[in-house]
Amino acid sequence: MKKLLLLSFLSIAAVAPSFGQQVVNYVGPGIPDTCYASSKVVRTRVLPPAAFLANRPSATKATIIVTYKDFTPEAQAAFQYAVDIWQSLLVSSVPIRINATWEPLGTGVLGQAGPSSLYTINGGGERISNALYPTALVEKLVGGDINRNAPDINASFSSTFNWYLGTDGNTPAGQYDLVSVVLHELGHGLGFLTSKDYDATSKQGSLSTPPSIYADFMKTGAGLSVADTRIFANPSVELGTAFTTNDLYFDSPLTRAANNGERARLYAPTTYAAGSSLSHLDENTYGPGDPNSLMSPQFASGEAIHSPGPIVLGMFSDMGWFNTAVRNQIFYSDTETPSTFPVTVRVDSDGTITPGSVKLNYSFNDGATTTVTMTPTGSVNEYTATIPNPGLNVRVSYYVEASDNETRRIYTAPGRNAFSTVSNRYSFFVGPDVVAPTLTHTPPTYLFASSLPYTITAQATDNIGVASVTLEYNVNGTARPSITMTRGTGNNANTYTAVLSTAAGPITAGDVINYRLVAQDNSSNTNRTTLPATGFFAVPVVEVRPAADMYANEFERTTPIDFVGLGFSIATPAGFANGAIHSTHPYANNADYTYQLLVPIRVKADPQIARVRFDEIVLVEPGETGSVFPNEDFYDYVVVEGSLNGTTWTPLAPGYDARDNANWLDLYNRSKSGSNSAAVGTPSLYASRTISLLDKYKAGDVVQLRFHLHADGAAYGWGWAIDNLHIQDNTVTPTAQALQGAGVSLFPNPTAGQFTVQTRFDKPVANLEVVVRNAVGQEVLRQSQAAVKGPVSLPLDLTKYANGFYLVSLTADGETATRKVMLNK
Repeated sequence: MKKLLLLSFLSIAAVAPSFGQQVVNYVGPGIPDTCYASSKVVRTRVLPPAAFLANRPSATKATIIVTYKDFTPEAQAAFQYAVDIWQSLLVSSVPIRINATWEPLGTGVLGQAGPSSLYTINGGGERISNALYPTALVEKLVGGDINRNAPDINASFSSTFNWYLGTDGNTPAGQYDLVSVVLHELGHGLGFLTSKDYDATSKQGSLSTPPSIYADFMKTGAGLSVADTRIFANPSVELGTAFTTNDLYFDSPLTRAANNGERARLYAPTTYAAGSSLSHLDENTYGPGDPNSLMSPQFASGEAIHSPGPIVLGMFSDMGWFNTAVRNQIFYSDTETPSTFPVTVRVDSDGTITPGSVKLNYSFNDGATTTVTMTPTGSVNEYTATIPNPGLNVRVSYYVEASDNETRRIYTAPGRNAFSTVSNRYSFFVGPDVVAPTLTHTPPTYLFASSLPYTITAQATDNIGVASVTLEYNVNGTARPSITMTRGTGNNANTYTAVLSTAAGPITAGDVINYRLVAQDNSSNTNRTTLPATGFFAVPVVEVRPAADMYANEFERTTPIDFVGLGFSIATPAGFANGAIHSTHPYANNADYTYQLLVPIRVKADPQIARVRFDEIVLVEPGETGSVFPNEDFYDYVVVEGSLNGTTWTPLAPGYDARDNANWLDLYNRSKSGSNSAAVGTPSLYASRTISLLDKYKAGDVVQLRFHLHADGAAYGWGWAIDNLHIQDNTVTPTAQALQGAGVSLFPNPTAGQFTVQTRFDKPVANLEVVVRNAVGQEVLRQSQAAVKGPVSLPLDLTKYANGFYLVSLTADGETATRKVMLNK
């Protein structure tokens, strides 16, 4: 199974509902790890921890809530027994929620589980900032729920295996112990995961960006941190070698303490094992019967292990499951007023706080650091100290530290960066403010007239504070009254919204809304930021047009607008002689690009007519061999979709990728650089595709169509190009000698009035005549051109005529070819 790598931050941020300034950023979904059955038969038994056996069921330090789906009562009892073991060992004030499903899985798969999401934390009690943390661990560190009671771990277990469902560990040969497998899989969901990938062709290894908290402790036999990009480029062959030398370790203080001073050997076989390598302890070092064998990659029949073991618990403690969180109450912003600055913190420890260890460290203008022992305030675990008045024009930096009696580790707020022994610092400036607000906003590419009123959303922050954010706009160049944007509250305090509506005047299809955002701060200098920095965002207003019986477009013109969407445009990139629909080249990871045709199609009954035909180039990441659309291992894909309501979209045919054409796949693979491909499309790669409308829709249905490119978070390529689009186009093919092979096209078709007739003559033609007739045969337009050779483009205008079908006839040297055009104003 492909692993998560090179993640991108999404625009979702949350402040955990607890004491302090914890900033939690959602990075992406978690990827489950898979547990496979071994063909070995062993009879080993490792008992649960003694404290669990002595105190069950009351000895719980954490609450784990499981939502069971389709489990038998016996299987649920075994699952719950494993849950009880974990909640007797973990410490968390926030309930851990698990979705567990009992269902058929793949061949040899016992179970799979992983965190629902991955996050980074800054200033929230974490030891290492900007590492990837699983949901349950994030909630433990920040002391609050961050996903509104949604599942923290998703797990599924095979309903078809020969399970031993008892809880005594006396597992017979030939059966697999469910308690052990559940303990193992929940370990992955709690944080025993690497977020990595390996390309067997290029031998390159990759880690997610940023790396997981687990990967931050991974070292080679020589003691080199594989997540340190100063040592290992990411991705790189060197990293791939480190992944496959059978010489990789988890190295942390508490792990060594639990392992007689030694590092924990990880599973890193010389042949990379997707789904197993790196995210497990070494199978040979910690085999069946070893007290530390729970997190090895395979389970044998007859094997029972009901304890994570001291090594895994040490690893978990160093990742944060044993923690002393320093939560900062006052996080200062820049100020223009000199004063003293009291700093108050709460220190929440899973152990006991070392007396005198809570200290405030501060400096002025990056000078010498002053350390002050903080004093208790009288509230539980709360301490305070004061930064003296620094005067004007001074940069103040500070951090707070504390330690516990159990680990003797120093914890700081904010946390330190990985591979650094120096703490990060909070910082603020005292003096006249010259810093303009930070303003971010993603403008819409287009707006449907039916979507009005439409809410414009922006994010604005400032070191002093934001005074206002204003939306200034005009419609077709005519100014409308400015709108003061409304600030959100609570977790959305940096979010500003304004509603674009028709209250100040009509806005209809064909209009263009031009707007900009202006943020002003609270300083005496009234600093301002304008977005965009110059000019305006221009957003066309569009609408779905009346249905047509056919559509054809050669994409030689970019107007009028027949398509709307994100990530596509009608363009002629370098190396191409003609226009076509092109995705962004290369496309981005974690993206869904769509390009919607604004002309719905009324489906014909004739299967020879009810078809979508186009030429295309598809250079997108291929999925696993044998993968089936739309499974997770299909990875990136392109697909043509239809909709009856403009909201629910259905594939007209299964999606596909570069594997659909041998030339595409060969070029994609030959041009790989790391996990990505540098292949560039050329016209010689075009291949034709025909898709039936009647496979999904019936005659008479009015269907909206769109092109859709989906990209996951791992690898990318050049993308998709689409040309010569013909939908239910049954126009006459030219047979006259002068037009033979010349090709006659009309675009756009349907048309709002203005369209072009295009052809080409390799030999001179004495006279070319174009005649347009309406549906009853009446001539409405005639145009002639003498002495023609080479390419010909004839612009025509039917704007003043009524909607309907028209026949366009081209006559050259007495020979005629006819095309049909739909006028749809």
